[in-house]
Amino acid sequence: ILWAFAFPGLQIYLFRRISDDLVKNHVEGPTGYRALLAPWVESGGVEIVEGEVRFRFNGSRIFLCHVHDPRDRYKYQGAEIHVLLMDELTHFPEEVYRFLRSRVRLTGITLPPEVAGRFPRIVCASNPGNIGHAWVKRTWIDPVEAMRQWRAPDEEGGMLRQFIPARLADNPSLMATDPTYLQRLRGLGSEALVKAMESGDWNVVEGAYFSCWRTERHVI
Repeated sequence: ILWAFAFPGLQIYLFRRISDDLVKNHVEGPTGYRALLAPWVESGGVEIVEGEVRFRFNGSRIFLCHVHDPRDRYKYQGAEIHVLLMDELTHFPEEVYRFLRSRVRLTGITLPPEVAGRFPRIVCASNPGNIGHAWVKRTWIDPVEAMRQWRAPDEEGGMLRQFIPARLADNPSLMATDPTYLQRLRGLGSEALVKAMESGDWNVVEGAYFSCWRTERHVI
């Protein structure tokens, strides 16, 4: 939202695998777009329509997108994406991410010199697990230590990458508003899944053959 306000004409694409998840997690609710942008909607500066948030005063857009079937990725073949946001990235197969990454480009818009090199950009968030766990781990977690920035080779998109780890304890607002959430999380019934969700442990995979594997203890 801040980038859309700051840079006229910015085209932001937000993806979830399932459209219902997109609406429930990003549009509706106390922290969704409708609540966050209510004053600007009431004043006429912002319009929220199906599948799009329009910043009418400067032409920026947040497109609300989903790719349930991998073939649906081709709907975005002509898109010019200045900022690509993918929530729960491990829900997506790798070919979807690679295709959408190829649509990330910066033409037809002039940004101020103080943000040179920061756009276009991709921001992804995800829990460990699900169908994309292996390729996401291979792409961001395994190559270098956490927090270090490094440039991927051309065949991997050529962009700067950085993995920022997160644990449940890093979300104090959740723990403050719902202090019993941790107990419910630990009641999932799977030690591996609980550890992955609570500690952000990408080396624990639900159903893995070696459930006791730890990178800091084992070597190949």
